[in-house]
Amino acid sequence: MKKFVFLALFLLSCQRHNVFVLGYYPSSESEKIIEDLKPLQIYLEKKLNMKVKPFIATDYSALIEGLCSGKIDGSFLSALPYIISKNKCSAKIIITSLRSDGTIYYKSYFIVNSKSPYKSLYDLKGKTWGIPDVASTSGYLFPILRMKQLGLDPQNDFKKIQLNSHENVIIAVYNNEVDFGTIYSDGRILLKDEYPDIFEKTRVIDSIGPIPNDGFVVSPYLDEKTIEKLKSAFLELPKDSFVFSKLRKYGWYGVVSANDSLYKIVEKLYYEVILKKP
Repeated sequence: MKKFVFLALFLLSCQRHNVFVLGYYPSSESEKIIEDLKPLQIYLEKKLNMKVKPFIATDYSALIEGLCSGKIDGSFLSALPYIISKNKCSAKIIITSLRSDGTIYYKSYFIVNSKSPYKSLYDLKGKTWGIPDVASTSGYLFPILRMKQLGLDPQNDFKKIQLNSHENVIIAVYNNEVDFGTIYSDGRILLKDEYPDIFEKTRVIDSIGPIPNDGFVVSPYLDEKTIEKLKSAFLELPKDSFVFSKLRKYGWYGVVSANDSLYKIVEKLYYEVILKKP
């Protein structure tokens, strides 16, 4: 059966006529992301010597399914979706991003509207909680851990609403459509042009970290030669200041070869918090 599935996926790959399908983070601004990262697409086409086709999924589950079915060749992913895809189909992370301070870690923020009376997570019991996705590392997994550290029940103490992207969570908090939201620490920067007062109208009341940075994950059906070309292309990317400047907007300030051990803490939490296995 496995041989049949592999053969079917191989034939699917051949039918693409030398096309690399590149997955991007789920976002409410898919067209804008594709336009912003068009220079990256062109850069990778030159490095891989093949057509690159961008794909933005509706949620992380679609990206994971795409990688595991071979319909997506590689994708930008945060730590939890990577761990899920690794456990589901042996997807592999090849590079890890660096933050603006040169580190390989970031934090999860709990944000509220600045006019709200809430000062701590205890004040939010019974309130509406906006999350980007149940497969989000900073938007769901680590917030659950923080709530449990404080003796709160993530499933019963809050009214959870999935909003499908970090941007949507931030905007919902900004507009008082949810009482609080959980996002990655750099999230509000992306919306500053559209919402100049985003930092004045929202505030952080709690945080948790460190969380391993996002990386680039490849499908188990992608051949090793292409993987090596792809990895080299990303490691050389900072040398192209114009192309790399486009990625900085999304929190990528550098790249290093991925070390899978970096993500062991997330894998441990995935088993204990999501799967509820020791």
